[in-house]
Amino acid sequence: MGGIELTDRGLVVDRAPNRLDELAAGFSAVLSRLDIDHVFVAGYVAILAGRSRSTEDIDVFIERCPADRIDDLVTELEREGYWGPAMPLSEMYGNLANDTNIWVALDGEMTPHVEVKFPNDEFDEASLRNAIDAHVGDRTVPIGPLELQIAYKLSLGGRTDIEDAAHLYTLFGESLSTGRLESWVERLDVEDRYERLRTL
Repeated sequence: MGGIELTDRGLVVDRAPNRLDELAAGFSAVLSRLDIDHVFVAGYVAILAGRSRSTEDIDVFIERCPADRIDDLVTELEREGYWGPAMPLSEMYGNLANDTNIWVALDGEMTPHVEVKFPNDEFDEASLRNAIDAHVGDRTVPIGPLELQIAYKLSLGGRTDIEDAAHLYTLFGESLSTGRLESWVERLDVEDRYERLRTL
């Protein structure tokens, strides 16, 4: 495993892209071509940062778009060899508009898949607005700011979420903006969990 650094360029991961990275990067390239803002968040960020755990899905927020832009996205995804393993991609706009996610995977595969959602609250919106680049080999994808990812994972509170938060905090503690992290911790009301994290 190569090194992982948080630099001015964003998160730099010195290893060859794996299946998850290839799926994220391919999906990101389609969104970028259509000029649809997006950001990868949650467990995938921790895995990118070297946390060894399995996942079948990659969470991504895309900006709220009208039906015609989502239809263009569906057309492009199908042309590029993607499908909806849980529901046809043609249902994408209906799902997203109802705040239900939709899965996207490479044709014929169930996993890994991208779980696509519209932002649902100020924290989702903040991830989208403040995305940083993650570079894996020759691939680049936008990810949520690490300070917000840590605080949000603490707010979810499940064992895996707390472990993800601890991994990111331990790895990047020195490089993080303490002010930004503590501001998100306060807004998400997870000061107690953050205190525990700091004493690990």
